[in-house]
Amino acid sequence: MYLEERQEKILAILKEKRKISVGEMSERFNVSGATIRTDLRLMEESGQLTRTHGGAILRTRASFEMGSDLRESLNIDAKARVGERAAQLIEDGDIIVLDTGTTTLHIAHHLRERKNLTVITNDFAIARVLEEASGVQVVLLGGIVKKGYHCVIPAAGGQMMDHLNVDKAFMAVNGISLKQGACVADIMLAESKRTIIEHASQVIVVCDSSKLGNTSLAQFARSDQVDMLVMDNLPEDADAWQQAGIALVTLES
Repeated sequence: MYLEERQEKILAILKEKRKISVGEMSERFNVSGATIRTDLRLMEESGQLTRTHGGAILRTRASFEMGSDLRESLNIDAKARVGERAAQLIEDGDIIVLDTGTTTLHIAHHLRERKNLTVITNDFAIARVLEEASGVQVVLLGGIVKKGYHCVIPAAGGQMMDHLNVDKAFMAVNGISLKQGACVADIMLAESKRTIIEHASQVIVVCDSSKLGNTSLAQFARSDQVDMLVMDNLPEDADAWQQAGIALVTLES
């Protein structure tokens, strides 16, 4: 089992039980206690849990925010597969937004052969991936550079977005739930995301399943403003999401 997969399963167990022990995880995954302690240290550094003597508890701080490089190192395989699946929803001729995020960056890698596609983004890395794609026009939003995140936060109330119409907005999140909606940890970033979704015909949240049921400091979309959720696995409460009017797309669907 790869490190990322094991850590994803550890987090799933932790969400269910709220606390775990090193011994329990070592036995469950048939690895040494030292390996589990390393996993827990890395997961604590990424804000997913708090280590305790002999184990860990689920971290519930809503305000935690991690930089792009650290986020890119988490759940890599799931993000790549979700990005590939989300790209299948994009058609030649679409006008889309790719919000800043590690999963949306994976979407960009699958769009370089598209024709007559317009991609609006505030993410430098996404713009670089698509810069040389002959059939893709890239619109890079201007604003204030958010250090450590490879993106900008639009200044002056996001006036550029006020003049743009978007078919599909692919949005990244720190957490999403039916009660709290789609959230991120930065208030200014949340405001720029709100501006984006106001101009999109369809709002599509892309994330790995570790984000489901989580919350963060600033809501940028209520759950009734989200049209579709693209993720690796169906949530246990899939019926509730669908009854709320949110289409669920997974790797298998």
